[in-house]
Amino acid sequence: MVLTEEKINKNYMVWISQLKKYNCYSENLINNYGEKLRLASFAMNETSGGAYQGSLLKIVLFHLCAIANHINENAFGGEANNHPSLYVNKESLMKVLLLQHIAKADMFVSSSEQWKINKGMFYEFNSNLATPLKLGERSLFICSQCGITFTEEEYDAMRIIDKDDDKTNSFITPLAQLVKTANQMTAVEIYRT
Repeated sequence: MVLTEEKINKNYMVWISQLKKYNCYSENLINNYGEKLRLASFAMNETSGGAYQGSLLKIVLFHLCAIANHINENAFGGEANNHPSLYVNKESLMKVLLLQHIAKADMFVSSSEQWKINKGMFYEFNSNLATPLKLGERSLFICSQCGITFTEEEYDAMRIIDKDDDKTNSFITPLAQLVKTANQMTAVEIYRT
């Protein structure tokens, strides 16, 4: 998929407006990472369905945030208030989802080898990073550099993407579980579309 420059710019402006709406906007983030985030890819290879310029913000906004919000409002909260103990604060949910993947702007670089590109491996890991921080950890680090703070539950939810265990954990917070589920469902959705 290819996004037009106009669509990339529009998604970037929508993302910024959402950061402001959910009280997690940082001028430092925009000044230091804005252009990289505007163009960043959500995934590394073509088979994922999310490896193209500008896909990061498109997928975060219109898949990840949308899926999580639909689950939170329609399954747990809203008028029916079906499962109030699982309903999470929307501002915390959106803050985590809007920022959780920002490290991909640093972690992914365009493939330089033609054979990789021919096989649909459009991006590769940036070998010039100083440390092997995982996605959630690096996103938290970037946020801390830019003055964005998190509650303990938000911090935990930001890092849930780094955890590989498939064990059921009754001690996980509803926020972390919803973030984890929304990420999994987003991966399925973008692959299938």
